[in-house]
Amino acid sequence: MDPAGEQVSPPADFPVYGLDERWRGPRWLDFFEGRPGDPVWAVWLGHREAEGDHGVRVGTLPRERYDEVMSPRGGDTRVPVAFSAAFGLVNLTLPDGSVPRPEGLIPALVEHAERQAKRHREWPRVAWEVDGRWAQAAVWSFADAWAGFTDVLEDAYLVAVGIGVQPEGLRLVPAAGAEYGVDLAAPLDPGELTLMRRARPEAWLPPPRRDGYHPDQLALLARPDRPSPVPR
Repeated sequence: MDPAGEQVSPPADFPVYGLDERWRGPRWLDFFEGRPGDPVWAVWLGHREAEGDHGVRVGTLPRERYDEVMSPRGGDTRVPVAFSAAFGLVNLTLPDGSVPRPEGLIPALVEHAERQAKRHREWPRVAWEVDGRWAQAAVWSFADAWAGFTDVLEDAYLVAVGIGVQPEGLRLVPAAGAEYGVDLAAPLDPGELTLMRRARPEAWLPPPRRDGYHPDQLALLARPDRPSPVPR
């Protein structure tokens, strides 16, 4: 447990992937997923252009652990992976928090991500280079951004969310950690992650539209199959 009282998770016991050395711009540990104190089931790295607002978030999901947590009863284990990608996309494309959220929008976005994840076999395919070999990735576009995943690795799923960057030709390699300003062999500390975010204001991905909503987002409120909000 760290001095602030938050439980620290063990170091990632799997290779964590990010963009290769051709990416120029800030890199950082974005976040990690898991029960406090337990081994994590996802680690996400952030990448932003050196002089711009575009970038890519890359997630590594250790396959066996992720399947156990997200698909304990079996079934299509790719659906939770696709949802991780789709949910990251609808979340990252929201405008700044100062922009009022229309009633019902957040549940509509989550429902939309769930629907799209179940249809992941219909997502267009692009080519990604993963540790030196080319692989297919399924990609879904929404609100001027995209999300995708590949299951080419035997031990992990790789997920990416891109803003202002083309999904075709993404090049992913295991990260050493130093280039992201972290020691990936050290315990994962949520308190330390918060401090790093405060120290590096450039280490985040701005949404495509910061001051308003995209038509893709607003269209979800007009879906005929959505119930009307209950009057208060």
